[in-house]
Amino acid sequence: MRFQHLAFFLLIILVACQNSFDSDNVYDSELVLEDFDYFEEEIPFSKTAYGASVNHDDMAALGRILFYDKRLSQNNSIACASCHKQEIGFSDNKIFSTGVRNYETTRNAMQLVNNAYQIAHFWEGKEGKIEDHVLSPVSNHIEMGMKDVNELVEKLKGITAYNTLFNQVYGEEISEELITNSLSTFVASIISYNSKFDKGEEINFANFTISEVAGKDLFFGKAKCFNCHGGDHYSASWRKNANIGLEMNYDDQGGGNGRFKVPSLRNIALTAPYMHDGRFETLEEVVDHYANGVRNHPHLDWALTTPIALDELESKQLVDFLHTLTDHQLINDEKFSNPF
Repeated sequence: MRFQHLAFFLLIILVACQNSFDSDNVYDSELVLEDFDYFEEEIPFSKTAYGASVNHDDMAALGRILFYDKRLSQNNSIACASCHKQEIGFSDNKIFSTGVRNYETTRNAMQLVNNAYQIAHFWEGKEGKIEDHVLSPVSNHIEMGMKDVNELVEKLKGITAYNTLFNQVYGEEISEELITNSLSTFVASIISYNSKFDKGEEINFANFTISEVAGKDLFFGKAKCFNCHGGDHYSASWRKNANIGLEMNYDDQGGGNGRFKVPSLRNIALTAPYMHDGRFETLEEVVDHYANGVRNHPHLDWALTTPIALDELESKQLVDFLHTLTDHQLINDEKFSNPF
């Protein structure tokens, strides 16, 4: 009987804590717009219909608060940042992320870097702008668990500090459009361009080790990585997805016929585990897949139809090069950090 009373008492405490998190409290004293320059360079991002009438840095600052606020989930347990951690390139270090009620996602969380330059999002490669997809996790029953976006709108309207902030930024009351606008503006501002590689380009890679130079030559040459991970963002930003021969028979068909989005390689050394199902724990395993493990699937991407032969030294050199794509400034930048 004593144990039953104890369990009931603990339940009351839990409910009380959760309810207090829904209302105005000391947590909301941290809801202030910090003054950061989020758009140091022009990016191909549609800042919706508000254009120049609203300060874009304020939009991003509000989006940053929303991104880190667990109250965007049904039970106040999960924020966007729970599965997209700044210190590891806005990715997750779990094979599958934990959502509301401890449910597990069915795919590995993709990193949220340089999304403004992408024509497709999510592992299946959904076409559209960031604005089209940024609230999808909110109403996903596994991820953040809201019944729909309207439930989130009403929840935020019940928090005095958010009413003040949305009025401050937009001069309007909270709506789905404004939540979308704020979050997508913040995500669009997460741009990575300060890696060792970027700095090396300006000085003919005098800052590279011998192994890193060799790995760079392999990446752009013999290993043919650049065929899929091309451009300044090292991703196939010109197409939706590709089949890379992980399986002959895919349980998860991705965007169809085993095709999955080609992710950016920026900060790739931070974002393990790799692939849509997190099957590879290390970059060495990823390189070994392309050198020795590609399956001859009927829909295999054209760039992988010719085998890539790498010896042990070349594989190490390629991995060393991939580490040069880490942007240490991004993962330590205060304007992208937790504001609470």
